[in-house]
Amino acid sequence: MRKSVILPGVAVAGGLVGLLVRRVYLAHGFEAGTGLPISGAPSLWAMVLVSAAVAAALLVLSRGKHRKFDQCYTGAFSPDTTPLLSGALAGAVLLAIGGFLALAAWAGSPRTLLGQRTMSIAWAGLGVLSLLAAAGIYFVAQKMRRGAPILTAWAVVPGFACCLWIMANYYQSWAEEPVLGQYLIPMLGALLSMIACFLVGGFAFGKARVTLTLTVCLAAGAFNIMALADGLPLADTALYLGMMFYLLSMAAALARNDAKPEAPPACAPNCAGCPGCAPMGTQGGQPPAGTDGHTPDQPQ
Repeated sequence: MRKSVILPGVAVAGGLVGLLVRRVYLAHGFEAGTGLPISGAPSLWAMVLVSAAVAAALLVLSRGKHRKFDQCYTGAFSPDTTPLLSGALAGAVLLAIGGFLALAAWAGSPRTLLGQRTMSIAWAGLGVLSLLAAAGIYFVAQKMRRGAPILTAWAVVPGFACCLWIMANYYQSWAEEPVLGQYLIPMLGALLSMIACFLVGGFAFGKARVTLTLTVCLAAGAFNIMALADGLPLADTALYLGMMFYLLSMAAALARNDAKPEAPPACAPNCAGCPGCAPMGTQGGQPPAGTDGHTPDQPQ
């Protein structure tokens, strides 16, 4: 069976197991009166073991010999099958919904006596960047599907959205919660999503790390599934689901393209057939000025 199927499958299965274990941990791992964690609770150790096992399994499965994707975002993440494209677009739709809900929650929050809203302004920024990230995922996916040039700067917008996502949750709830176990999994999910998005974007700027990108994208998807056990607000739920679909689709596309036979360097300056791989969306595949498009090794 192909890695592009096995890796997301393991991440989803591990995430679902972790979700069930975390539900048990949240129900029985804390004292009823004080809300403090019970030292040595079996559900706590089960949660730790499941999380570690999922991360280790994804790392082991992601290792191996990989192709080189130097400044070739399209070559690494092109969604050449309907399920991969559908997964990325589903992620974009859910991120857009999460962004709209974040904006609505901020706009609807009450004001203090000084006229300030009780919700952090980070939620407004999160809403705007989530909508931009959703638009970027949609446009990049459509351009890659058609083989057209892309503005690869769009690839890092989801990472910046995740930065504000972490800030918004920190100021809204995490900073006030004295028990780390109450928010550790959601925090890990958002943090891994941010790192994964920047690793994905790095492929457009000559920073291709296949094993690390696969591992972090898959781990982020698994932990985002686990985070759903916490009964999160609707905006957060949509964002966790959106990141899960987006990152697992990108990991599957990377694994599928990585398994293809090694091809000539599609992003070389003299390549005339790779319009989507040029950094920052420039017109790739054009011969440099003063040449006829042939490399020294090619017959004239």
